[in-house]
Amino acid sequence: MRVDEAALRDEIFKTVRRILQTRSSEKAFTPGKDLVRYAEAVYDHEEVEGMFSAILDGWFGVGKYAKRFEAELARFLGVKKAVMTNSGSSANLLAVSALTSNRLSGKERLNKGDEVITPASTFPTTINPIIQNGLVPVLVDAEIGTYNARTESFGFALSKKTRAVFVPHVLGNPNDMDFLVDFTEEHSLFLVEDACDALGSRYGGKLVGGFGSLGTFSFYPAHQITTGEGGAVATNDAKLAEAVFSMRDWGRTCVMPVCDPLHCPDRGCPKSARYERRAGSGLPEDYDKRYSFTEIGYNLKPTEIQAAMGLAQLKKLPMFIEARKRNFDYLCREFQRYEDFFVLPESLPKSEPCWFAFPLTVKEKAPFKRKDVAQWFTRHNVEVKVLFAGNILSHPAYKNVKRRVAEKLSNSDRIMRDSFFLGVHPGLTEEKLAYMVNVMRGFVSKHT
Repeated sequence: MRVDEAALRDEIFKTVRRILQTRSSEKAFTPGKDLVRYAEAVYDHEEVEGMFSAILDGWFGVGKYAKRFEAELARFLGVKKAVMTNSGSSANLLAVSALTSNRLSGKERLNKGDEVITPASTFPTTINPIIQNGLVPVLVDAEIGTYNARTESFGFALSKKTRAVFVPHVLGNPNDMDFLVDFTEEHSLFLVEDACDALGSRYGGKLVGGFGSLGTFSFYPAHQITTGEGGAVATNDAKLAEAVFSMRDWGRTCVMPVCDPLHCPDRGCPKSARYERRAGSGLPEDYDKRYSFTEIGYNLKPTEIQAAMGLAQLKKLPMFIEARKRNFDYLCREFQRYEDFFVLPESLPKSEPCWFAFPLTVKEKAPFKRKDVAQWFTRHNVEVKVLFAGNILSHPAYKNVKRRVAEKLSNSDRIMRDSFFLGVHPGLTEEKLAYMVNVMRGFVSKHT
């Protein structure tokens, strides 16, 4: 008897929909009892069906779903190439590593000992790739309110050894890209954007992640879209795209975006001669190009399951962006009444942030400390988070790291001491947002 696989898949998908509908109908928020998370994945049957389809197709490595995701993400960002990775942290490592590639000529590439300007108030996986590639991070201070690197600091940080700038768009808030593009072009520097928090954010109408040599993104569940774990590198430079593809795939010579294991273009490949030259004279003439290596690489590939989820999430991205903006604006309006106690978040006039979160900094003259606010929210079942690492140099891991500090890091220290953030993710209902505001109202009433 012939099995109708399509009908069986449809039965699975119907069951998935029933399960998710049941879960959704059972969700009822009880203020004070249910946890209000700072972030959570928002998805429905489309993501689950996509992942099931990838599993049932039987090929879990990079394949047709990853290729489609990379093409659609590149189209959305307005860049020539997007390379999907297994995490945003991996994307950062690949972006910096690509700038050290042998594909680049001596003057075009980064070499050990070169300096990279980056903010001290950061996340570890922004500064770590600089260190791991034998480069020297040059640390600058941040602004309270925007939480991005201060533009006036870049002049202090510049030296004859400076070759690159690596800046995160903190919490989805775009940096001053007019300044950074002009600064890096004037001094012939690479510009790398860590846009892991900032998918969908714009500066001057242009999406961030596409201004510099490379841009990076994260699809961890807290971010604008999720693939469970996952990330991507975006670029308009063909050489850098090839370097990223190669380093992501163990450093191998073959840099075809997707190498179909059943139809590998090892014979008659239009790029075969180029592969052979890169492989070098030390390999036999008939050597399999998939097992010749031209870069020091890694296995930082995603799975087809992640890519399938990402394809469904990309369709929802415009809706997610609007929800984050709406939730952020709601909190901004409500928290304006507490400006005597908190520095409210700020963005530049040309910026359109897709906010990752709602940051606040306790003012120095406030009658309470950050820990008092955090404990109050936690006691009332509302998640708050400190602003990542604060001053990264305060952490034990960086005690003996070679670095240069361009200026006093007063604001970075203050962010570490006084700043925190609340959630604005699309899963927050009006009821949850109103509860968060009521919790803050109760805190201020008690402490003033």
